[in-house]
Amino acid sequence: MIAGQGMSLRNHLQDILSAYADIFGETNGVQAFRLFMNSYEELADRKKNLAGHVTGSALVWHKPSNSVLRVHHAKLNCWVFSAGGHIDAGELPWQTSVRELREETGITATPLYDAAHPIPFIMDAHPIPASSKKAEPPHWHYDVVYLYGVDTKPEIQADPDEVSHFKWFDTAEVTLENSPVTLREQMLRYGV
Repeated sequence: MIAGQGMSLRNHLQDILSAYADIFGETNGVQAFRLFMNSYEELADRKKNLAGHVTGSALVWHKPSNSVLRVHHAKLNCWVFSAGGHIDAGELPWQTSVRELREETGITATPLYDAAHPIPFIMDAHPIPASSKKAEPPHWHYDVVYLYGVDTKPEIQADPDEVSHFKWFDTAEVTLENSPVTLREQMLRYGV
């Protein structure tokens, strides 16, 4: 199915989950997404579903140095994949990843996925602590991460409200959340 306008988030997720599982297998992330999608009608609106919501993120790869950009999330006080956030109304996760990457780092990078059928690089579920400032209880983010490439390391224009630090990490240094697989191994399976 082509990822165009009019495709619902649920339909899109069902489509990419199958394609992702064909490449990477029945990972914990795939299983968490399926359980979430089977349990809740609302998948993205954080005000309508306090248990969790789908987010879109970007991971930027600098091929010449085989390194990836990671950012230190200012609000969560931890290292995360490049940039990401909540899905706006009418967006699909890959569109969110492009927007969030630009908003949080100032980067525009080349997608390393087929734009007609954007298969994620990582699908992961992780807990988010309660936020008294946002009046949100602890909940889960079901993160759809897309891979982008740059030939030269760009100047980062970090949004200080979102990003407190950033650093390029060698792909062999980064192990996927809840998995012994490194990013380098994931990239080989992804075909880059």
